[in-house]
Amino acid sequence: MDLFDQISDNSLPPLLIAELSGNHGGDLSKAINLIEAAVESGADAIKLQTYKPETITVRGTCDRFLLKDGLWAGQYLHDLYNDAMTPWDWHEPLSQKAQELGVELFSSPFDETAVDFLESTIDPQIYKVASFELNHFPLLQKIGACGKPVLASVGVSNFAEIKFSLDTLFSSGCPAVTLLHCVSEYPAKLEDFNLASMLSLKNEFGTEIGLSDHSLGHSVPIAATALGARVIEKHFALDREESSIDGGFSMLPEEFKEMTAEIVSIHSALGNKRVYDRNTESKGATFKRSILVSSPVKSGDLLTRDNIRVARPGDGLCPSLWFDVLGARAITDMDIGHPLSKKDFNKNIYTIDIKLLFYKK
Repeated sequence: MDLFDQISDNSLPPLLIAELSGNHGGDLSKAINLIEAAVESGADAIKLQTYKPETITVRGTCDRFLLKDGLWAGQYLHDLYNDAMTPWDWHEPLSQKAQELGVELFSSPFDETAVDFLESTIDPQIYKVASFELNHFPLLQKIGACGKPVLASVGVSNFAEIKFSLDTLFSSGCPAVTLLHCVSEYPAKLEDFNLASMLSLKNEFGTEIGLSDHSLGHSVPIAATALGARVIEKHFALDREESSIDGGFSMLPEEFKEMTAEIVSIHSALGNKRVYDRNTESKGATFKRSILVSSPVKSGDLLTRDNIRVARPGDGLCPSLWFDVLGARAITDMDIGHPLSKKDFNKNIYTIDIKLLFYKK
């Protein structure tokens, strides 16, 4: 299935993306194993990051280029990206492996040359724009011109910046964008998420919404699914060894599998109806009330509180007709428990639409 079709179809669970990042540790066989494990764990798509150190930063060695805290404290930007990059000649074999396993592979390009490379090699269905690249307007124009749907993380952008980025993508030819709520910390703290703001993205921009998550565990993805997220992206690792550069905030296979099961369950419980319309024919309707005969009634008897009641099961007349039924004359014999119907008496009964009693447009 086309990835954006799954995103757009609310009858389907959210698109679950396993982000490999640099968790391959520079080992192609480990990267292939990551894809196999991610698919087995329930991932619908695999995501890479396509860059070289020189396409993200410059080889600076002053204090401004030194990471001072977090997982990568003590490393210079150029060195970090050199260690974490996915070699460009891996993209095709990794894409082929994903296709063999029945999933799509796509990537986050970090400059225009990466877009050209991806278009000429794996030809991805969609693109992802990382939070820190949402103000990289030459890149946005290049991606938009490909005419493909885009996932855009908004972890460090305000509404004005998001709008300008969307305008750039759409005016360049992008057909659709899904905005991904994101906290750009590694790992992200639960108290920093403010997931309720995810809904404001949909209300403000009219796009589908999702979550790019760097938190530990799956509490945030579950909550995001309940709020209507159509995409869930999590970093994925086989282990938390030093070679898995994002291992400190990545999901292991069993954790991803557990998250997948929970998200599918939550989505099933959500349903896809936008109105409160319960099934009156369900088994539970048996325990609703209706008008039943409580004492034997002969044809010609008046129906009174002495021979009819509002009781269970709910297969008789609706109790909203109670005061219309009282005083009517039976035209047939009825035993105890008989579910009263309009054909059982001779008084005109007019159906009351309960909604009209409580709802005023």
